[in-house]
Amino acid sequence: MKSPFIQFLLSRIFWKNVLIALSITVGLVILVQISLYFYTGHGKKIKVPDFTGMSLQQVNRLCAENNIKWVIQDSTYFEESPRGAVLDQYPEPGAGIKKNRKIFLITNCWFPQIIKMPKAFDMPYRQAERVLASAGLRIANIEYIPHFAPTYVLGQKFDGRAISEGSNIAKGSGITLVVGMGLSNELAPVPSLLNISRETARILAMNSYFNLGAVKYDSTVTNARDSMQAKVFRQFPDVKTQSKLGTSIDIWLTIDSLIIKKMDSTNIVNDTLFKDSNLIP
Repeated sequence: MKSPFIQFLLSRIFWKNVLIALSITVGLVILVQISLYFYTGHGKKIKVPDFTGMSLQQVNRLCAENNIKWVIQDSTYFEESPRGAVLDQYPEPGAGIKKNRKIFLITNCWFPQIIKMPKAFDMPYRQAERVLASAGLRIANIEYIPHFAPTYVLGQKFDGRAISEGSNIAKGSGITLVVGMGLSNELAPVPSLLNISRETARILAMNSYFNLGAVKYDSTVTNARDSMQAKVFRQFPDVKTQSKLGTSIDIWLTIDSLIIKKMDSTNIVNDTLFKDSNLIP
C-alpha cells in the first residue's frame, strides 16, 4: 500500500499546481526579459556621429536628436582651430552605442594656459622636439640655414621673432626651429603625404626635415569641419623625388572619397612598377 505522501505526489492536484507554478515562473522570466529589452534598448545601437570641428551647441543638438549624452573629458589649445570646437572624441565616429551613453570630447580651449618658454635649441632636432612636446608646445615650422651640423637646432622663434627661454607663451602654440642644413646641398627623399589629414601631413613633413607649404582645398571642402576631415590627394614635390632639407611641400586636399580611392589605386600601381624597376639590372 502506498503512503499518503506518495499518493499526493502522484495525484492530479499536485501536478496541476506544479504546472501552474512553472507557467507563472516562465511568464515572469519572459516579462522581465521584455522589460529589460525595452528599458536598456538591448540589440539596438546608435551610430556615433562625427563631432569633429563642431561647436558645443551643435554637439548638444545632435546628441539630443540621437538620445546620447556628452561630456568634456579634456581641453587643449590648437591655434588653427576655432575656440571651443571639438578636436577629438571617444568612441570614434561610426561606432555603435546604446542610447543615453556618454560621448567623451576633447575641445579647443577658449583661453589657453600661459606657460614659460623652454630652451629648445643647442641640441639635436629630435631632442628639441621632445622638449617642446613635454612643455605642451608644438613645432609649427622649420627654418634651415647653412651650418656644419645638419639637423642641429640653433635657435627658436615665435610669430617670426626669436623667443628667449622663460618668456610667457600660450600652451599649444607653434614654434619655429632654426636648424642647420649642413654646408653642402644635401638632399633627402620627399615623404608621401597622400591620404592623410593636413595636421598629420605637417608633422610627417617636419619629421622628414621638410616644411608644409601651400595648402589648397578642392570644391568639396566648404567649412572648417570639412577641412579637418579632408585628406591629401596630391602633393608637390612628388613622392620618390629628392629635394633640399627644409623644402616646402605643397598639398591639395579633398573629402571626395572617389578621388581618394582613385588615388590609392594609382599609388598601388606606381609602387608595383617602382619595385619591379628595381629588379631590372
